[in-house]
Amino acid sequence: MSALGNAAFRLAHLSDLHLPMANMALPWRDVFSKRLFSLISWQIRRRHIHRPEILDLLVADLLAHRPDHIAVTGDVTNLSLADEFDRSFAWLERLGKPQSVTLIPGNHDRLVALAPDEGPSRWTRWMQGDDGSADFPFVRVRGAVVLVGVNTAVPTRLFQASGRAGAGQIARLKVKLAELGRHGLFRVVLIHHPVGKGLAPDRKALDDRAGICAAIAEAGAELVLHGHNHTAEFYAVDGPAGPIPVIGVPAASTIATAKDARPGKINHAARWHLIEIARTSAGWHTAVTARRLTQSGAFETCGRFAFDAPQAAFGIAS
Repeated sequence: MSALGNAAFRLAHLSDLHLPMANMALPWRDVFSKRLFSLISWQIRRRHIHRPEILDLLVADLLAHRPDHIAVTGDVTNLSLADEFDRSFAWLERLGKPQSVTLIPGNHDRLVALAPDEGPSRWTRWMQGDDGSADFPFVRVRGAVVLVGVNTAVPTRLFQASGRAGAGQIARLKVKLAELGRHGLFRVVLIHHPVGKGLAPDRKALDDRAGICAAIAEAGAELVLHGHNHTAEFYAVDGPAGPIPVIGVPAASTIATAKDARPGKINHAARWHLIEIARTSAGWHTAVTARRLTQSGAFETCGRFAFDAPQAAFGIAS
């Protein structure tokens, strides 16, 4: 039973899986594309950092905690190849049924321009709203908690990993968040790129970050979750009734090094977060437990923190 009691909703958050590629060959049409440079990076460096056995350990630890729902904030693949999408289904099905797993795409999942039936749209079962719509932002209500999936994955130029939601999606996000707030739900925004200013260099940043933040500031939310930076981050953005917590999680498949164990140093080791959400007489209480890979290959709790959201944070004043 959760430390918050039977009423707590247990949400697990992981990101940036970067599943290993079985087939390193590129189609001829991709030899002179952005994929070629990403493949070289994978072969030289990234495949030694993102390890399938690490991801297996993380998933085992996560499932042992029996969360009510799992949120994956993008970068399941590396080059957005058809073979990667084909093999991703087995991994997603192992993680859980589409009703209990919510997925949004990351920039690696839309590395280049793709036909509608070639890219992340193949994951529709895990990233569609309760109404069956695959349009972004989608909405999934799970009890008193609602997951709002935002898509910032767009093809970019060589050496760019930036994201963009687009004016239309931002406008719809504001409307949906306001409506959900009026229903008194705990709104969790899922987005791949960080929404904090200056957290990523320009070539990796969210181009319309200001628009996303303005929509959240006006309409409100109780929590924002992201990945992308491969580091643990906790900060806040403005909301209509006060700061809104934002949590970024490191990549789920990254090896642990001696540097990761040094106090005060940025930790890149594989990590996931268990987020327990409970309604209180004053609003909401949220407790976060961070689980991190150690050099021994085990996962341990490396931090706990909690925060409250007052009843006044629900919705927008009429």
